[in-house]
Amino acid sequence: MERLNESRIGAVHTDAFAVRASTSTVSTFHAQHGTAILVGLDNDVTVTVADREHVRGRVVVVPPHLPHAVVSPGPTLGLLYDPERAPHVAGYSRSRGGAFPLEGRLAARFGAAMAAHRASLPRPDVLDGLAREYATWLSKEPSRHAPDRRVAQVLEALRDPTTDRRLVVANTGLAQAHLQALFVRDVGLPIRTFQLWRRLLVAVAALARLDATSAAHAAGFADLAHFSRTSRRMLGYSPTGLRDNLLQS
Repeated sequence: MERLNESRIGAVHTDAFAVRASTSTVSTFHAQHGTAILVGLDNDVTVTVADREHVRGRVVVVPPHLPHAVVSPGPTLGLLYDPERAPHVAGYSRSRGGAFPLEGRLAARFGAAMAAHRASLPRPDVLDGLAREYATWLSKEPSRHAPDRRVAQVLEALRDPTTDRRLVVANTGLAQAHLQALFVRDVGLPIRTFQLWRRLLVAVAALARLDATSAAHAAGFADLAHFSRTSRRMLGYSPTGLRDNLLQS
């Protein structure tokens, strides 16, 4: 499949996270720079990783940069947390070295919170509240160290998709190879790839008001084809799928 096969109930996008409720979810293989948390209301969520290993559970956590596909046959809450805006969530997701089901107390709390708000899932304020509540719970779990201050400087500068990456690197005062090594250590991907991820997020947000080609150009992509390839690789959906299933009211 090339696109998400689902009927969206509601969705919210913020700088720190994106969350959607849907009647079901089927995604293609992709790897995003973000922590995914998938909560099945009536059925288990199945996450297939690159080696075709299946991870199943009512709540499944997928760390950043892990190639995976998702199948959830019933009502599902999908959350994607920005690693820099929610580092405690990213740190917790990396604790097991791969995708894993939540168990015990945390799993019960996640499921109970979603079930309690089942009738209100189309409401943006409810989805926003659930995402923030989940993040608060995970903030009490073990997390990774904060990034190097020069890496943090680059991360903040590259949130603007029009930023000149070479100038940002030069302003740190570090040799490019040294900075790249620190960046990969702390962020998990190269600087150029992170900038591409940021452009993708800007383009996805622009889809709410622009056609796909205009959204691609607004975010700094060379053309729609580049935007489309990046969207499938990093999010598992085509821009058309995003517009039809995630962004439309």
